Amino acid sequence: MPEKDLTKTARECFSPVETTLPIHGTIEEALAVLRKKTISQKIIYFYVVDEEHKLKGVISTRQLLLADPLRRMGEFMQPAVVKINHRQTLQDAMEMFAKNPLLALPVVDDENRLLGTIDVQMVMDEAVDVADVRTRLDIFQMIGVSLEDGKKISLGKGYQQRMPWLLCNVFSGLICAIISRFFEVVLAKYLLLAFFIPLVLTLSESTSMQSMTQSLLFLRRPRFYWKIAIARGKREWRLASLLALSSGILVALLSLLWGDGFLPSLCIGVGILFSVIISALFGIAIPILLHRTRLDPKVASGPVVLMIADMLTTGLYLGLASWWLL
Repeated sequence: MPEKDLTKTARECFSPVETTLPIHGTIEEALAVLRKKTISQKIIYFYVVDEEHKLKGVISTRQLLLADPLRRMGEFMQPAVVKINHRQTLQDAMEMFAKNPLLALPVVDDENRLLGTIDVQMVMDEAVDVADVRTRLDIFQMIGVSLEDGKKISLGKGYQQRMPWLLCNVFSGLICAIISRFFEVVLAKYLLLAFFIPLVLTLSESTSMQSMTQSLLFLRRPRFYWKIAIARGKREWRLASLLALSSGILVALLSLLWGDGFLPSLCIGVGILFSVIISALFGIAIPILLHRTRLDPKVASGPVVLMIADMLTTGLYLGLASWWLL
């Protein structure tokens, strides 16, 4: 099934109108004509047209039912009609709905002849579908996989698309191994620290990716403002700090069950606290920096954020332990 698109024109998407009213008739005559019709569509507004079917005004259902039956349409209708040209897109229609409290928009041609209507529900359905597609694309790009991988592509092309992201993981893993070797004295003396390295890395990676996702969502705004970006960053940093404090206390308490003493457990908790907070800061900042340097933050942010989170967390966690415990 083809994906829906807000770049579709109004001509491609409008529904025909079965409830047009002649401008020169009375309300009583219009109601009589409507009663004889078999109307299959949802009635939102009644559009008033002339002999050439050009749009002249609009009347709501409530107004039509409560008006004086002897009044003529031209006297009673609202002549100022918010309408959309058949060449405009659904994106234009969505903006019109955002600015005007309407349930439907009439679609007209270049001669102002009424072609049909677009209702707000249809535009919202399109917008949700497009947002869903973009979200899925962003998620796949952040982990180094394209939706095209699900199609028939060559083995070599699939390898070329995915291998750079795996190389990022290999590089960060090697750096973390070098850091661990540098702090092998504290690891040998306090084996408990080694047991909790995977957990500490997982917490930092998860928090950094959560913050990165929030940053990417902010970058979808039509225009970038540093003031708003800083405010969003501060809010995300406060949330990450609360998560880091809760995680650090919980893991530190659980590590006491190993019976290696209070000080190593405290070191694990404090290491988690600082590692998670710093990883969250990089998760916030890196997409914004890539965006401001004209690079695609969706593609590069994931591998870069995870690399930095792993290396910083390993160095900070073991460095703090070595300074505190030796």
